[in-house]
Amino acid sequence: MLRAKHISALLVCLLFWSGLAAQAETEVHIVAVGRGYQTDDTFALPEARVIVDRPGKEVALVLLDGGAVHWQVEATPGTLITDIVRGGRPSKDSKVSFLGVPMDGVGASGLPLVFRPLGRDFRNILGVVTARFGTDRIHGFQGTHRLRGRTLNVDAVDQDALGYRVDYLSVRLGQAADLPQDIQDWLAEDQPASNDVSFTNEGVVLNGPEGTFRFPASADVPEIFLPAAAVHEPREERVYALSYGGEGYIYAIDTTTGEWSVVTSLNRYDAVGLLYDAANRQFITTGAFSRPGEIRIFDTGGQQDSVFVPTTAFPGLTDLFNYGNEHGPPLTPLVFQDGWLLAEARNSTGFRIYAIEITSGEVRLLRFQDD
Repeated sequence: MLRAKHISALLVCLLFWSGLAAQAETEVHIVAVGRGYQTDDTFALPEARVIVDRPGKEVALVLLDGGAVHWQVEATPGTLITDIVRGGRPSKDSKVSFLGVPMDGVGASGLPLVFRPLGRDFRNILGVVTARFGTDRIHGFQGTHRLRGRTLNVDAVDQDALGYRVDYLSVRLGQAADLPQDIQDWLAEDQPASNDVSFTNEGVVLNGPEGTFRFPASADVPEIFLPAAAVHEPREERVYALSYGGEGYIYAIDTTTGEWSVVTSLNRYDAVGLLYDAANRQFITTGAFSRPGEIRIFDTGGQQDSVFVPTTAFPGLTDLFNYGNEHGPPLTPLVFQDGWLLAEARNSTGFRIYAIEITSGEVRLLRFQDD
């Protein structure tokens, strides 16, 4: 039986509107818990205790868990909880109680379990909950893999977290007017990447107006372990090819004779993107899936320059994959001039185009698109 004070608090704190529009914006707070804490009752579900302390505010609470969690939600006097939604891993065991009263019908689909406000899954959650509650942002996020008896307090709004907004990348766009001319020309023409050459373990295939030409790898060069990229330089009558895994190499193939040679060893650096700067006879490479921001420049004698930019320093890059659980798309180098590299990250969910200054590691987001 419900106590009178519980019934009164429930009526005051939990407002389910009946066609009446809220006068103030509803704050949306997300709390994620992988595993709750086990109480002294070994037969009870592990618990996650949440106290919402936002007096005078209307709060929608989104709870994400790993299954088999009993959420115990409370609110301080004057805090108005308009809705409680539970998501995370599908589970018939998890349940929600507000002021000790079991809540029914709070489950929602499309809300995967995430522990950080980063990655594709988080962006999907953001879209679902902001549409549901008629706002353009969430107001708070906290996540933990496992609770050990502490209480989670929802008591503040994070005004500085740009990533809490649905359209946060528009304000992260950088200028291009001061970038080198070749980069500005590419952006103006939106030039597609060349696809006239392919590289496999057997060798290189070059497609051109005069036909298709095959250049099998010769036995006198190191074995191709993982072919990654190749570029055609018609002025030099060369194809340059990049392999990684093991030591890794940049190969040169003479398209007039079919002769193969090694330009340089990568010394076990895993690179998957290749661009050739003919003016300076340099090879610009970008890192494999686990380290897309590891950019190295080689000349014909070996490494010349390098920079490492963390994945999270590329605005919006983590939106393209399940950050923390899988590797994101690598960067494809497009244009290099005067120390600036234009590079693209693309997959089936969208693309990002960045300008990276090799010396300082400065990154500018220039274009983006999401499905």
